[in-house]
Amino acid sequence: MSSSMRNAVHRRNHKERAQPHERRKLGLLEKHKDYSERALRNKAAERNEDEFYFGMMSRKGPGSRLHGKNWSGLVKKDQSHKKLAVDKVRLLKTQDIKYIRTMRQLAAKQVKQLQEQVVLTKGFDNIDKEDQQVDDSEDEDEFNPDSDDEDDGFASRANASRKIVFADNENEREDVLEKHEQQEEEVEDDEDLDEQRNERAKSLKRLRKDLAHAEMKLKTLTEAERELEIQQAKMAKTQTSGGTDRRGNKLKYRKRKR
Repeated sequence: MSSSMRNAVHRRNHKERAQPHERRKLGLLEKHKDYSERALRNKAAERNEDEFYFGMMSRKGPGSRLHGKNWSGLVKKDQSHKKLAVDKVRLLKTQDIKYIRTMRQLAAKQVKQLQEQVVLTKGFDNIDKEDQQVDDSEDEDEFNPDSDDEDDGFASRANASRKIVFADNENEREDVLEKHEQQEEEVEDDEDLDEQRNERAKSLKRLRKDLAHAEMKLKTLTEAERELEIQQAKMAKTQTSGGTDRRGNKLKYRKRKR
């Protein structure tokens, strides 16, 4: 009897055996698949985590008798992803290298700007140091230890804040006040100069840190661009450069025929 005739004939519906009446309180009747799943569940729960055998070291997948122990369980014809054509991959790599080249150029400009800022900040620091050396030399010239007024100089500096000046007239009084104001302004200018130096030092430290990050980024982008150029050369329709053979010798595609 053919399968079509057998399917056309009315057949009795399959009915699984139910739980006996006296055991109905225990629930549905357990079938083979039920207790086999329960046995596997118990076996997995009681598994020894320290179990080891040497087949584990040479095994790469679940394995089977048909495919061998290195079978990974994947079916080659049933892969979810589709491979792109070589032309599409070549086009994508071209777009990638254009993007990386653009980012590398921006990173190079950033590195150049940071280097100029660092040099400029260092130049300001050098100018401040030279001015400080000139001021120190002038102070040393004003103080002469071989002069006869050595004791008078020390006394005048020690008692400058407590000295009382008597002026004969208003003009002399104004001259003394102007001189005192000039000294206070010089002290304030020195404090402002110190603050500017501290700000420049902080700015220089921050610029050096940014410069180090920018140089690292530029190096990474340059290496990525070089690798993509090599891949493009290898994937070109007419290979011109790049690549090595199994022995490590460089391939030469334009080698002269002999």
